[in-house]
Amino acid sequence: MRSRFLLRLLQRSLANRFSRWLIALLAVALGASLVSASLTLATGMRAKMQQALRTYGANLLVVPAAAPTDPGGAALFATMPEEVLGKLNALRRTIPLLGYAPLLYTVAEIGSHRVAVVGTWPDAMRRVNPWWRVEGGWIQDRVEEAEAIIGASVAERLGLGVSAPLTLSVRGRSRTFRVVGIVKTGGSEDEQVVVSLRAAQELTDRRGQLNLIQASALVGDGRVEDVAQALEAGLPGVAVRTQLRLVLAEERILGRLSLLLGLLAGIVLIASALSVGAAMASSVLERRREIGLMKALGASRLRVGAVFLAEAGAIGLAGGLLGGVTGVGLAQGIAHSVFGTGVPPTVLPPLTAALVGAGVAGLASLIPVRRATAIQPGIVLRGD
Repeated sequence: MRSRFLLRLLQRSLANRFSRWLIALLAVALGASLVSASLTLATGMRAKMQQALRTYGANLLVVPAAAPTDPGGAALFATMPEEVLGKLNALRRTIPLLGYAPLLYTVAEIGSHRVAVVGTWPDAMRRVNPWWRVEGGWIQDRVEEAEAIIGASVAERLGLGVSAPLTLSVRGRSRTFRVVGIVKTGGSEDEQVVVSLRAAQELTDRRGQLNLIQASALVGDGRVEDVAQALEAGLPGVAVRTQLRLVLAEERILGRLSLLLGLLAGIVLIASALSVGAAMASSVLERRREIGLMKALGASRLRVGAVFLAEAGAIGLAGGLLGGVTGVGLAQGIAHSVFGTGVPPTVLPPLTAALVGAGVAGLASLIPVRRATAIQPGIVLRGD
């Protein structure tokens, strides 16, 4: 009986002050939508952003355990057996590797010039370094025809272009390649010649050997050092180095994104709380006689407070649900505009937004509710 009376009282209060409560509901919905969008993007966009950052190159280097490294992180000619690749491929079931590419380095002579030569798997190198811009085409791992990609600086220095022949000599061994592309990255690749791994092994007489492996890992919320440790544990005889510059850039970008979204959500929720608090305070002032009559008929302070908190909770819950659904749509729009693809929706952001909306509305109503419970029925009913 009391529950039905409370529901009828709540329904009539919301109906009689529809325009005022609608403004408060929309204010809560605005804040809740940002909370929902933040949560959706915090889970989905983080993965999307890391996926996008991975397109800028490898963040892990697998090198022989005792190999020294140069300032760029490349192993200085210490080798490891090619069987490491099979073990690395098996670890992909438990470690989030997006791709990896083996590399074998050497120095070759082109007439009187000396150039760095890199042997690799062409397709794997493209996946690990999709940001490379190659004029022409990519090399193919063919037995019958040797192909090469040369750096822009090498091409300019030697006057070579696409389709030109290129003869490389390493310790008395020579092989002629056909230039199929020219790469320009602004980095060390501009000074290198890239050939297939098989061709480099044959040219250097180091069959079955590698200098290092470039790997790209999607680390999620964990640290890339954890992935490096897992790789070292599963690959005896190797060491795993992290590309600290890229990793730190990832952490800074993701941290600033989370901070920005949190600050925006907090500011909007404060504004929503002020709107709900103002609407509730106005309602208490208008209903002073109603409150006095309720108390005169025996309603306790707790029951009077419950009426107003129920109103605030209903407004907050409805606004939170509306904002939660809207926030998911907002997150999808942001994801499509930034990454060209959507974020997988989940029920957690809308539900969290609904709870946040109800909580904000309840907290914003505490002071008006306290004033409502402190009203003296005798004074109010006399008109004082």
